[in-house]
Amino acid sequence: MNKDVWRLFPRLIEQRINGLLNHAVPNRMKSYQIYKTCQNESLFRETFTTFNSHLSHFFTIEPAERNKGRFDCYLDRPMHKSVYEMFELDFRTAEIEREEIHRVGNWAHNMMRTNCQITGCLISGEVLDQTVDYITHPPVFEKARDIEFEDFCAAWKRVVFQLFGRRYDNEVSRVLKELHALNMEQILAEKNLQPLPLISLTQTEIDWTLAVQKAADERGPMPVYPLMRGPQKPALVQLERVVQLYNIMMVTTKPELLDQRINVIATVLYRCQELLGRRAA
Repeated sequence: MNKDVWRLFPRLIEQRINGLLNHAVPNRMKSYQIYKTCQNESLFRETFTTFNSHLSHFFTIEPAERNKGRFDCYLDRPMHKSVYEMFELDFRTAEIEREEIHRVGNWAHNMMRTNCQITGCLISGEVLDQTVDYITHPPVFEKARDIEFEDFCAAWKRVVFQLFGRRYDNEVSRVLKELHALNMEQILAEKNLQPLPLISLTQTEIDWTLAVQKAADERGPMPVYPLMRGPQKPALVQLERVVQLYNIMMVTTKPELLDQRINVIATVLYRCQELLGRRAA
């Protein structure tokens, strides 16, 4: 499983970094911008503090369940869709919890530590933490959304240079060569794959998959499948098998299995994302 997850590393790190926006809230400047627009459109007459409280609550709702109507209930009248488009966040307008950034950096560190040909300070937890922090707090000349694997590699190289100068140029080139090759292998594999068929999921199945995804992301206890007969669809059966492995990994004290824990967590998250991405509308 370790090597299988490593092959997916380029897409998994993209998903985890971009996914930070799913549970972010608008920063104060963005909140005030939306507030002033709503005031100018005669949609809201109360204070910014009240508006910001409504906005923060709105962004606690799961992204798939957010819609214009959910926020219209706080307004004097429904907003125009152009106003609602302002609710979309990027890394310049979002406020992301520090712990969430650290979690992605720590995951990337563990993946690279157990799979890269090089070890040491270049792929330390601190370096990967700062890499994700740089991406999620972009300067004006950097991308603020839709982060790709090459963006991650460029940010890692920049952080290494800032911390160590040119001392490790040869080692940096070796790591980048390995990462670029891994990404190219993934790109070629994706081009040769046929589109996966859509899966019709019930609301119960969707809710369970979302709960599994949340549990894995928070390293928490897994929810039991809600129906006594268990999952019947092959993709859900596969997910439940990985969930069972996750439950074993989270309580094990065997040293030889501890390094595999991060890979099992990554597999659970990947299968959830793939399953939700294939659900029929």
